[in-house]
Amino acid sequence: PNHSSQLSLQSIVIRQDGSIYPPDVPIQRNGEVYTFTNNIYGTVKIQKSNIVLNGAGYTLSGPYNSSLANVWAVGEGPNQSPDLVAQYIIGIDLGAETVEGVTIQNLNVKNFSIGMYMWTKNNTVTHCSGSESILGIMLSGSNTTITNNYLVDNKQGLFFGFNGEDALIPSDIIISHNGFEGNEVQINGCFCEDYPEDEEPHSWDDGREGNYWSDYNGTDANKDGIGDTPYVVDVQNMDRYPLMVNPVKMQVP
Repeated sequence: PNHSSQLSLQSIVIRQDGSIYPPDVPIQRNGEVYTFTNNIYGTVKIQKSNIVLNGAGYTLSGPYNSSLANVWAVGEGPNQSPDLVAQYIIGIDLGAETVEGVTIQNLNVKNFSIGMYMWTKNNTVTHCSGSESILGIMLSGSNTTITNNYLVDNKQGLFFGFNGEDALIPSDIIISHNGFEGNEVQINGCFCEDYPEDEEPHSWDDGREGNYWSDYNGTDANKDGIGDTPYVVDVQNMDRYPLMVNPVKMQVP
C-alpha cells in the first residue's frame, strides 16, 4: 500500500519490564507472548529477552519504496556518496546485546532497509515473510534458527554480518525449509575471501532437506523433491539438499 505523508511511522518498544510503548498500539500482551491485532506501519524494538512476537498473520510495514536513493546500502561497501543518509530503518530490531531468546513468528515484514536484524544470540525466526526490503533478514548472532520463512522480492534475501578475525559463520546457525524467491541476491554477507583450508563448508540444510531457491537450475531425477546437486552460494556455503518446491509460498499482502 502507498502510505500518505500524513501517516507517521510508529516507533514501538517492548521494554525491558515487559510493557509496550506506546501503550495504545495493536499488540496484545499475554505473559511472554506479544500478538499483533492489526497491521502496523512502524518499527518494533525489543528490549526484553525470552519473548514471542506473534504477528498472527498481520503485516509490519515501513516507508522503503524499492528505491536506493538517499539510503546507504548494506553490502555496497563504504565508498558510497557522502550525500547518502547512513540511517537504516529496521523493521524489527533488538535493543541490546543482552536481549536474547526472542522468537518472531507468523509476521509479514515489508518495505524496510532491514526487515529483521537478528544480531544477538539464541533467537528464532519462523513462519514469517520478508519482502520488498533492501535486506529481508540480517543475521549476525550465534545459535539462531531461521526456518519456514518466505523471503521474496528483496534486494538481498538473507545477509550475514558476522565480524571477527575470520568472519566465519558460526556452526550453530540453522537455516532450512525457507523459500528464497525473486531476491536480486538470495543470500549475501561478509564472507571471507581467503578461507582456512581446514574450515568445513557451511551447510544450509538440516542434513536431509534444505531450502527452496528460485534460481536453482538443477534437476530431480528420482522425483523425491530434493535437487540432485547442491545449490552453491560460494566455496564455503552450500545447500546440499535444495528443495524443488517452495514449502512456504504464502500470500504476501
